[in-house]
Amino acid sequence: MKPYNYPVTIKILYEKEAKEAPYIAYIPEFDVSSCGKTEIEAIKNVNQTLEITIEEVKRKGNLEEFLQESGISVKKSLFSFPKIIIQPFSFYL
Repeated sequence: MKPYNYPVTIKILYEKEAKEAPYIAYIPEFDVSSCGKTEIEAIKNVNQTLEITIEEVKRKGNLEEFLQESGISVKKSLFSFPKIIIQPFSFYL
């Protein structure tokens, strides 16, 4: 099986009240999150969570639908990934 490299956004949050695993990593493209004692552990855990999620939807036969909901178009086993743009956003408080 061919691996596909797709850049994802990983948002890191720090929840000071969570003593055991205060770092939260969230991948909004796939709506998955995980936590860890350190930022690196949270990132490792969220990547593993995404791998497990993809394996599970694939096992259930819903991979194409899952990918399409994440903005990835699938045509004849060819994947087209959306362009990701990160830009500053200004707002007033």
